[in-house]
Amino acid sequence: MFIDHAVIKVISGKGGDGAGTFRREKYVPKGGPDGGDGGGGADVILLADKHLTTLVDLHHRKTYRADNGVKGRGSNMHGRNAEDLTVKVPVGTVVKEAATGKVIKDLVKHGQSITVAKGGRGGKGNARFKTSTRQAPRFFEKGEPGEEKDIILELKILADAGIIGMANAGKSTLLSKISKARPKIANYPFTTLAPVLGLVKISDEESFVVADIPGLIEGASEGKGLGIEFLKHIERTRIYIHIVDPTQGDAIKNYRTINRELGEYNKKLLKRPQVIGINKADLLKEEEISKIKKVFKSRKLDFVLISARENIGLEKLVKKVYNKLKKLPKKIEEEEPGITEIKDVISLKKVKNGVYKINSVRVEKYTAMLDFENSETIEMFRKYLKKEGIEEFLRKEGVKEGDIVIIGDREFVYEED
Repeated sequence: MFIDHAVIKVISGKGGDGAGTFRREKYVPKGGPDGGDGGGGADVILLADKHLTTLVDLHHRKTYRADNGVKGRGSNMHGRNAEDLTVKVPVGTVVKEAATGKVIKDLVKHGQSITVAKGGRGGKGNARFKTSTRQAPRFFEKGEPGEEKDIILELKILADAGIIGMANAGKSTLLSKISKARPKIANYPFTTLAPVLGLVKISDEESFVVADIPGLIEGASEGKGLGIEFLKHIERTRIYIHIVDPTQGDAIKNYRTINRELGEYNKKLLKRPQVIGINKADLLKEEEISKIKKVFKSRKLDFVLISARENIGLEKLVKKVYNKLKKLPKKIEEEEPGITEIKDVISLKKVKNGVYKINSVRVEKYTAMLDFENSETIEMFRKYLKKEGIEEFLRKEGVKEGDIVIIGDREFVYEED
């Protein structure tokens, strides 16, 4: 089953909590802190795999959750880091942020990967907070929360050549004759419901990959027929084999109709080289062939008279395509990332009179890592707010003593020094 679109939720692992333990040792204050750090939470990674050809598995499984890091232990024992969760996707998968639709990464090579959700770091154990003035800290950090995101995956197949043309022009028949692919062939519109790939062998060492794209009709770029779903797949191909069926009407008009739809979808596609196959030549009269030749030659269009069904002119068509391919660069056109790293800027939102909410990823994450049941935590938290300039920021924003300040899912009463 060919699926070229999926929306998934990825959840990275939470970091393991640090330990707040003490060792038992003579002459060491309160036994001495020996709490180890927690292990790091697992990342969620997307990996391009050339052996996959569809997003069907990801279409059915909607959520990918990575493991959490392991909690630290006494005797300064570090918690185990969780193993990253790697999700394989087909080569040619475009990864987008669901919230904005912006491109995160275009995975066009086998082995390419992208971390889509970063695991939380492990919390520090109390041994890390021992100082000359604080010999027996009970304070430790919880593990940093993981990330949760909705991701859009769009597959654009990779092929050297794409067979395009009107519905029922003979594209599938052509693919079945020049390769070992066996697409469905029948005499009704939209027989091909998904792109089909085939390998065309020129010799033992020379070959190219061709894709049969579902038939286009006038208005495909506006959503008519099946075209809008599959026009994206021809963006990757380096050359087009444009099949024109003169028995469907005016040959040059049909040729122009398809090209107009390409241009409406993406003007760049009109710059791709085309080899035109005038199909079903065995059904044409001599005067019809002569007229078609004259029209296409007058427009300096590169064409070959063929009959896919009767295997006429196919060898010439294939050689012409291959010779053009050899002169074209093999670089795959990638979608440019639309997401850049945004610096975390703290902001304040007034919820209602006397209630404010701090918006800052780093502040929210740090707050989530604190154990407020520990008496030392409030002291450490206030030091953090002062060191990071957050207290001064709140004061300048007009927050007054006694106001409620929300950070993440916690509420605090603001108190001035």
